[in-house]
Amino acid sequence: MKILALDTSTKFLSIACLEDDSVKAAFHEDVGIRHSEVLIDALRETSGSLGWSMGEIGLICTGLGPGSFTGVRIGVATVKGLAAVLRNKVVGVPSMDAIVMEAPPGRELAAPFLDARKGKVYACVYDRSGGEARRITDYLLTTVDEFLDGLKEKVFLFGDAVTKYKEKLDNCSLAEYAENIDWYPRAAHIGRIGFRKALTATDDPEALEPLYLHAKECQIQKRGKAV
Repeated sequence: MKILALDTSTKFLSIACLEDDSVKAAFHEDVGIRHSEVLIDALRETSGSLGWSMGEIGLICTGLGPGSFTGVRIGVATVKGLAAVLRNKVVGVPSMDAIVMEAPPGRELAAPFLDARKGKVYACVYDRSGGEARRITDYLLTTVDEFLDGLKEKVFLFGDAVTKYKEKLDNCSLAEYAENIDWYPRAAHIGRIGFRKALTATDDPEALEPLYLHAKECQIQKRGKAV
């Protein structure tokens, strides 16, 4: 199956073309806030480098966030538009499921730890002991103190909130971290996760929605705390 995957949840625009779970071409570049200007051309160029037409693509996978509100909306709206015209199958993938793939080996409990501004962070704890990352908390929008207070075991944290809240992390015996990890979500991971999901089910493009977590924007209340 020819797969087109993308993520627009951060300052990076990430695109990948896959055949099943094998990556054939990729684009990963810091575009700042220019996603809407460069996305369509980058999609065409990346798929076109393989000689693929958009009509040949059987599955489109997109990162759902959380992250930049505008960025995520651009990605989801683009996928909806393509699917409406081309009738591609669609799968949405929470971007943190891709981010956790960048955690270094040997860290059984790992959590993307991302700056959500206004004193809050996005986070989610994954158990990687079985070879694949298994989510063991909700996707969280919470304060740093609430997250750290809820830890029961040592968790490896990485992402742009690590440097911002380093002093708090140093005062928490259950928080381990690294500052120099290239954590930005890669479309190759989005595509592989989406491909596995599509083996059993795909999403309704019209019902696809960003994973914002902010209650004001999408009326979804935060559930639970980190373990």
